[in-house]
Amino acid sequence: MSQYSPTAEEIKDKEFVSYLYLDYSIEDLVEKMKNLAFNEFGDEKLIPFYAQIRNYTGAIDTDGQVWLVKEIENDEIYMHKVQEIAYYMDFMMHTLAAPTVLVQYKGKYYRATKNIKNAMQIGSYNYMEEPFKSIIANDLINRWLFCDEDRNPNNYLVHHDTDSSPLIVAIDYNKADLWTEGMKITGRDDDFGWQRTGKNRFLTLLAPENFKNLSIDVFDERLNLLMDISGEHLKSICSKSFEGVLENVQGSAELITKNLLQRRTYINDYFRKWFKPRNTEKEKAENDRYAGMGQSFLNYYKKKL
Repeated sequence: MSQYSPTAEEIKDKEFVSYLYLDYSIEDLVEKMKNLAFNEFGDEKLIPFYAQIRNYTGAIDTDGQVWLVKEIENDEIYMHKVQEIAYYMDFMMHTLAAPTVLVQYKGKYYRATKNIKNAMQIGSYNYMEEPFKSIIANDLINRWLFCDEDRNPNNYLVHHDTDSSPLIVAIDYNKADLWTEGMKITGRDDDFGWQRTGKNRFLTLLAPENFKNLSIDVFDERLNLLMDISGEHLKSICSKSFEGVLENVQGSAELITKNLLQRRTYINDYFRKWFKPRNTEKEKAENDRYAGMGQSFLNYYKKKL
């Protein structure tokens, strides 16, 4: 399995694959979300209590699957539609994420997030140990791309594959900002990290100091997936998503595409500057040295017996 960016073919739980649309192409996914329709709408009993107290209600789509939906004001349509692009970016980077899109129902607009079944919040685990640590470290790339640093344990759910391996699902794009022009993200020159200090750093999982001892091998696949997305492809996805919702479709698509391309180049260069390949020869030498010390210890005590 791709260690930190699993594909549909690599995940064994095929119901989970289907539930997150991982067997779709990105074009088919955008089309599916544009035509998302509901059989039931407005039933709070369908959703978890934590969503109810945040003014969400429940809806069942025509596939019989549950969504958390929340009405938004008209002046928020642009923001939430652009944040939908963040979800599509996660999808293209093989980042497991709860589908989060803007939907229209009976003339009103709603933010809709698919309810993730059979999952627990990551706070129930020791997420600074492997394999959680490196998976979360990869999420630095995605959230810095979206200018969303303040990711707390409530923003990640853990679903176990059929072989019990953990699959971490990112949720909540509410703080993602893809529209601000220029480099809203700037890395520190003196040490690895983002200049912006998170407002909730005591809660964040993405504190840069947690990951400084990792190698570029951990991030390489995710960075390559990000850099392999062509600008034209990204602009076409934005345009398709914005059609029928935003007035200036092409202008909005060009702005978001430009921002994401500029940010991704910066992030790729910054990560590759600070993280180096694993020194396997050094690791082997250290392992051999400790193994030799252990053998000498055993030999010494054998002579004593």
